[in-house]
Amino acid sequence: MYAVSEEGGIYLVEFSIVSLKEGDVSEERVAVRVDRSGRPVEPSRFQSLDQAISAAALALLEAADAVEAELDRIEYGLESDGKVDPLSVYNAAYLIHTLYGHSRSLRSLAARLRRMGLVRQRTYETARAASRRIDALRRALFDLRLLHLAQIQNSINVSMKRMTLVSTVALPAILISSIYGMNLSHLPLADSPEAVFALIFAVTAAFAALVYKM
Repeated sequence: MYAVSEEGGIYLVEFSIVSLKEGDVSEERVAVRVDRSGRPVEPSRFQSLDQAISAAALALLEAADAVEAELDRIEYGLESDGKVDPLSVYNAAYLIHTLYGHSRSLRSLAARLRRMGLVRQRTYETARAASRRIDALRRALFDLRLLHLAQIQNSINVSMKRMTLVSTVALPAILISSIYGMNLSHLPLADSPEAVFALIFAVTAAFAALVYKM
């Protein structure tokens, strides 16, 4: 929750400091009560509201660096035709969308606090930079998904080609076995199963060689 409220000249500012831990987004909920100068009126690990908002923005930038490194790793695997776990792509998408929500909320909160004179312009610029950085990651994620879908489609095409080749090569064997399966005594080699199997093998091998050369 990102919000600011006022009561009796004291502002209550609520926001989250986000980090990545073990591949997931970790949120530290922070609530700071400050006076009109932005100084905490209660014991706090932050000396000012400006410092607290700046810490939240820097944490977002650090998380964005970690996600960008993961995107680079996935992209390298896709471009080198390596095997990429689809879950890694979906997890990266989850991380980016989660960070995107936090970055937009923090930017909006920082802009409001800047207008109220509770944070400096530099702190607002840091929050805006974090938001823009994560926007860029969203665009990179879109390109990565297209690359991943292209790899999946290519894998499907290769599988279909193999199945088609196997079916095509098996046609002569199916045809010959169907003819000799009718138990017609006047067919050539009808009395010699070994010869029929040899014929099937020879025709199939010749047909496979023909298909291979095409």
